[in-house]
Amino acid sequence: MAPQIVLVTGCSSGIGLAMVQRLARDPDHRFIIIATVIAMSEKNDLEAAVKDYIDKAVFIKEMDITKDGDITIVVESVINDHGRIDILLNIAGLSLIGIPENISREQVDKIFSVNVIGTIRLTQAVLPHMKEKQSGKIITFSSVAGRIGFAYIELYCASKFAVEGFFESLAAGVRAFNIRVCLVEPGPVKTGLWDFTVKQYTSHSNDDTIHAIDRRQLQNKVPRVRVEPVFEVDDVVDRVMLNCINADEPALRLLIADTNLAQAASDLTGEDGLQKLGLKELSEIE
Repeated sequence: MAPQIVLVTGCSSGIGLAMVQRLARDPDHRFIIIATVIAMSEKNDLEAAVKDYIDKAVFIKEMDITKDGDITIVVESVINDHGRIDILLNIAGLSLIGIPENISREQVDKIFSVNVIGTIRLTQAVLPHMKEKQSGKIITFSSVAGRIGFAYIELYCASKFAVEGFFESLAAGVRAFNIRVCLVEPGPVKTGLWDFTVKQYTSHSNDDTIHAIDRRQLQNKVPRVRVEPVFEVDDVVDRVMLNCINADEPALRLLIADTNLAQAASDLTGEDGLQKLGLKELSEIE
C-alpha cells in the first residue's frame, strides 16, 4: 500500500514536532510527512529530531499560514510531487492571556489570523483535492478551551470556539465525500506553550495597574494553574494516532481532559464550568 501523504503545520516545537516524529518512525513506513514551519530559521529542533528521515519520510517546507501565497505554494507543490494529500493536521496556534479590555486590536487580529483564518484558509486549499479523490482526513487541534470559557484567556477561547464552529459544520458536509473531520480538544499539555501560559498568569497577577478584583482573582488562580493536571505530549500523540490517524472513521471530537474539564464540557447549561473552573475565585476573595 502506498504511503499516506500527511501535511502538518506547527512543526517547530511541541505537539507538532512530536507528531512528525511519531509519523516518521512508524514501523510500517505508512506515511510521507510534509512538515511545515513558519520560517526556515525555526526548523532546527525539528531537523535534529527527525534527521534520519529528512528527504525520505519527512520533507520540511516553509509556510506561514497567515499568507495565502505560502499556502498556495506548499499545497500545489505537495500535489505536484505526490499527487494527493491524505491527511491534513492543523496544529499551528497561538495563546493569549490578559485582562480582556486591555487586549489590543493588533493582538486580536494576530490570534485570529493564525488560529482561525489561517487554519481555515489552509483547509480551503486542501479540500478540492480531497473532494476530487473522495477521501481524506482533516485533523484540527482545537482545545478544551474551545468547549469551555476560561477567565483571562477570552480571546484564545474565542478563537478556538470559532475553530469548533467551522470544522463541526464542515464535517457535516464532507462525509459524503468520504472525508472525515476530527477536532482534537486537549486540556493543558506539557509544552513550551504551557510554560509560557503559567508565566503570563503569574506576570498579570503581579500587575499593580489592573483592577484589584482582577489581580486577586489572578493571584488565586496562579497556584491552581501551577498544579493543574497537565498531559504529556506523547500521551496526546498516542491518542491522536489511535483515535484519528489509525481509525478508519474517526469521531468528530477527541476530548483529552481530566474529569473536571470533561464534566464541565458536557454541561449544557454552562454553569458547571463557571463554578468549577471560572469564577470560583470571586467567592474566595469576598
